[in-house]
Amino acid sequence: MRTLRAIFRPGEIRAAYHANLHWQTQTAVLPPSCSPTSAAPSRCLDRRPHHPRRLRLHVPKVVGCVVHGPEWVFNGPTNRRVIALTFDDGPWYDTPQFLSVLKREHVVATFFQIGDQISEYGGPGGAVERRILRDGDMIGDHTWSHPDVAGGGSFARRQIRSAALAIKRATGGFYPCLFRAPYGDVSQALLGEARQMGFTTIQWDVDPRDWSLPGVNAIYQNVVSNAHPGAIVIQHDGGGPRYETLQALPREINTLRARGYRFVTVTQLLGYRLIYK
Repeated sequence: MRTLRAIFRPGEIRAAYHANLHWQTQTAVLPPSCSPTSAAPSRCLDRRPHHPRRLRLHVPKVVGCVVHGPEWVFNGPTNRRVIALTFDDGPWYDTPQFLSVLKREHVVATFFQIGDQISEYGGPGGAVERRILRDGDMIGDHTWSHPDVAGGGSFARRQIRSAALAIKRATGGFYPCLFRAPYGDVSQALLGEARQMGFTTIQWDVDPRDWSLPGVNAIYQNVVSNAHPGAIVIQHDGGGPRYETLQALPREINTLRARGYRFVTVTQLLGYRLIYK
């Protein structure tokens, strides 16, 4: 009867995972066993330790995810008013700006990255990739150099594997479980090989074709008009000038949120379990 074990997530005390948390317990003896007085208002309280101590906190780090269900996915369950925003062909010059918009709007998204671009555009020490995970977003595999891998075989496996390893190095340990084929071109052979490697191949069902630079309003109208519960929206943060997509994004978020949508990552949409260590 002299020990207490408390288990809680930092979010439950409106805190985040960081090293600056301190702890202290307070025990109160209630009347009539004890009654405080004006001269000693805290006489019925006992604080241990007398001064708060720094909490030794293990900060969990996401290192992977576990797939299940279909090997090829166009959307998620339609029984919840949620939607998954995805962005292809990064990292790129504009990727940090996309992350800033998402963070400002308290929205998460999924970024399908090209492995060969991580060393050039991911920032020192994989800063962009680490920020993606730190913000609660998700990273997917978009091959090493964005070729057509629909034929499957050893070439496709090398492309997928090389990109996944580049993501793992940049993030300091995260190995993705989501794969998106360049151009959306797949075959049954590619789908099977990707699943054997631990991936689900992610397609989409809302496509504003923002890569063609149709205009900010056209991108916005396409997304909000075709949005539906469980939708996966494809847009691009890399591969070319993406200022139109960047300008359309806050408007998309505001309109969809006003319509009752909640934004999730693809792993959340599909109910995949994340692996932490």
